[in-house]
Amino acid sequence: MKKALIILFIFFICFYSCKNPEQNITVNFEFAVYDNEPIFVDEYLYKKEIKNGIRLSENQTEWYLIDWNGNGIYNETGIDYYGVKSPFKRRPILSLLGENSTLNHNEISYSIKSNSEYRKLNETIFEPQNRISYISSFIPIELSDGNTLISDNFINYDKTIIYYWATWCAPCVEKLEQVELNRKQLESKKINFVPIYYGCTYGDVIKLNEKKGLNFNTIE
Repeated sequence: MKKALIILFIFFICFYSCKNPEQNITVNFEFAVYDNEPIFVDEYLYKKEIKNGIRLSENQTEWYLIDWNGNGIYNETGIDYYGVKSPFKRRPILSLLGENSTLNHNEISYSIKSNSEYRKLNETIFEPQNRISYISSFIPIELSDGNTLISDNFINYDKTIIYYWATWCAPCVEKLEQVELNRKQLESKKINFVPIYYGCTYGDVIKLNEKKGLNFNTIE
């Protein structure tokens, strides 16, 4: 009888471990940090820090709880972070932990709650809202060819977005690709998107446009 109970106990442990193989896998990532917060734009400008975390998964989606202050606890609200990681990304994009935390990534909204110890991941389709501020204080804009952009150039639009970018800025290029994919939606809402490049050459811009299939005007 005793031997049977031992065998049953071992079987239960093995079954539970196989069912939840990734519940407590410890990982570490390098993040760009400014003012004790993670930075994901122009990361090369900021110092890098190694942060430990635990990996969890649900429905083939990986997410992580990151021990931001290094005290061995991974779920302190207002201190630690959680993040979802795409397969082609080297590390997750982070959001500060709260009682109910949400993060929008690749057009999906992820949320976790403290009452599940942040181990249950909820997914919904992310529907971004158009929140565009008025930029009249930035006009006129002087261009490299001696011309200027003034508000009269945008009279046929309800809103205009001025976007400064460079070919060497990966997040900038990614944003341009997203806008290109949604160009018709923006035009139907009379939203004008004007990218202005700086710190790179006209030749680099032309090559990038051809490589990425972009159709924006080359404004410097």
